[in-house]
Amino acid sequence: MVNFLKALLGLKKEEKHLKNPMSGVGGYDYIIEIRPILEKYKLKSLIKELRPFHGFRLHRVPHITLVYDFKPKVEDYRIIQVVAQIAKNYNKDNLLDFFYDGIEVKKGKKGYILALKITPSKELKCFREEIYKALKPIIVQSPDVEKYNENLWYHAALSFHSLKNPEKIVPKEKLAKLGNFLFKGTVIRITLVYKGKIRYEYDTLIRDILSRPEALSKDKLATTYSAYRERVFKVGFRRTELDNVWVTSDHHFGHANIIKYSARPFMSVKEMDEFLINKWNEVVSSDDKVYVVGDFTFSNPKRYLEKLKGKKILIQGTHDPPGVGPENLEINYGHYKFLLSHYPLNVNEWNIHGHIHNNNLREYPFLNHQTKRINVGVDLTNFYPVSLKRVIELIESNRNYLYLP
Repeated sequence: MVNFLKALLGLKKEEKHLKNPMSGVGGYDYIIEIRPILEKYKLKSLIKELRPFHGFRLHRVPHITLVYDFKPKVEDYRIIQVVAQIAKNYNKDNLLDFFYDGIEVKKGKKGYILALKITPSKELKCFREEIYKALKPIIVQSPDVEKYNENLWYHAALSFHSLKNPEKIVPKEKLAKLGNFLFKGTVIRITLVYKGKIRYEYDTLIRDILSRPEALSKDKLATTYSAYRERVFKVGFRRTELDNVWVTSDHHFGHANIIKYSARPFMSVKEMDEFLINKWNEVVSSDDKVYVVGDFTFSNPKRYLEKLKGKKILIQGTHDPPGVGPENLEINYGHYKFLLSHYPLNVNEWNIHGHIHNNNLREYPFLNHQTKRINVGVDLTNFYPVSLKRVIELIESNRNYLYLP
């Protein structure tokens, strides 16, 4: 449904580093993992769903293991160097992607594991295999762990070491809700962890090896987010190719919490607001018409409307001040009739809606031919308004789209 992105990675010059604390010591407490960055709050929210049920241990934040439970034969900085050296050879134009794709339960030696299933891109699988091959001569693994690493299970554990099958503990409706989780992830940082703590981290966007303090730095994260926005949020068209009618939704101007709820790459609401305004004005002209199907802003919409180009027609949303516009609106365009509403509706014509954000992509992707719904929330459209002409082109392709292509 969605084309996987590729990787833009690099290498930092070696800096002063600590000696390997495992030298001459028993134990295999090192892990290389993908640490969730943008989607961290979404994953923590899934774990929160499991807290009322007893019988298993919950992770604080799920991660995706790339190399499990080893001991370096070299200083641990050399381990992250190897990761960086390989990373710089991978796909310089895009990013390494994967999907959180439902849940699965497996039984291990220490009990059951309830995990999010990970569907890696082909590029990510090749990348991981090359890392493991390069590291094998300079790490120690127990025989059972080596077998596991040779046949890696891509997953992000929600709970572990359960003596009972989680399917017997958690109600079916709750498991069904967790199983419906679908979210596109990006490899932003690859982390070398020792006993649960960051030793070093490789940032795939700024092409830098980070120390633990740097990995936890908000200033560094701001730089990473800036690089992410620059790489990901672009439009692949010329303004002259489009018409002058646009649809969009769910900007949530002035709403700080939406940043974590919808996994938006911003450090502040001010940064988010400015970015949304710039993306809008990048494609919309002064004579254009823009339909906003709800959740434009909590208060004082005029403050934002006057900064945006075009004639704006607002549909009432959940988080808009009362009376900003009608609850729904029917428009005709070309040979099509569209019903515009904030909430998704079951109707015969095509329904352009918002409200769902990126919280239920299985049922409410950007375009769903089966339900005749189009979710134009900015979290699915690279934060741009969408040309109605482009919408019709995608409808007539007879394909479903998870995000705006």
